[in-house]
Amino acid sequence: MGRLPVSRYTEVECCVETLLLLVRASGQLGFITFALSVPHQYVFVNESMTWAEAQRYCREKYTDLATIENEQQTVQLMDKVNHDSIDLAWIGLYDDLNSWKWTLEDSDFFKVGEENFRNWYDQGPDNSGGESLCVYMNNGIWYAASCFHSFCLVVCYDGRQNASASYVFVYQYQTWTEAQSYCRAHHTDLVSIRNETENYRVQSLIPYSSVVWIGLHRTRSWSDQSNSSFSNWREGQPDNAGNSEYCTAVSLSESGNWTDENCNTALPFICYSGE
Repeated sequence: MGRLPVSRYTEVECCVETLLLLVRASGQLGFITFALSVPHQYVFVNESMTWAEAQRYCREKYTDLATIENEQQTVQLMDKVNHDSIDLAWIGLYDDLNSWKWTLEDSDFFKVGEENFRNWYDQGPDNSGGESLCVYMNNGIWYAASCFHSFCLVVCYDGRQNASASYVFVYQYQTWTEAQSYCRAHHTDLVSIRNETENYRVQSLIPYSSVVWIGLHRTRSWSDQSNSSFSNWREGQPDNAGNSEYCTAVSLSESGNWTDENCNTALPFICYSGE
């Protein structure tokens, strides 16, 4: 890596897994680069841009805006970034506003148009408070709710050849993410409903008025198309204040917790480059 046009710098080589380059700039671009024991090298760019500008910059110079896949990466990132009183920095998580997807990512399972079947209540979901990202069924009708709610019944789909039934009901209080993990570990995935007939079949097999998770969720996507479901939201976040906060920032002053922010806000940002 070439020398940077800054007033001073220090370069410290650590073990094979970690390289830290610390740059302090006087009114100029400064950044910190380090490789973790995971296949990402993170770059903190101390230059304020909108989320879209930051994404473009990261893709041009590195790989993409940062994806944070687990708590260990958060801790390591916060240990290495000297944020110099900077509060927030963009990362690669964003809400694409309109997309609802099935957690089962098997293209052979769906025929043409079946992935788009929906059975919403009359007005449909409004993503209240920016938190209604997962879908449950009540009396055959679909509603959106926070993925952190716990419901007592989960419907899994089991597509294995030796499966005794296509639909498996699990009587446990679980959040949507816990339900997804359970279904993937023990069966195939949370249930996908492809048409009115399947919707009726699922409805007819569950106890009256039971509320159950199904496999549809609103996409809160990583810029690099990672399928990581890890989250680290600050309490009360995301709140989609003003119905305009669709991009995610990491709080450098609050242990790496995340907040949703207006994508047009100018903030520093964190890129990563692959191995």
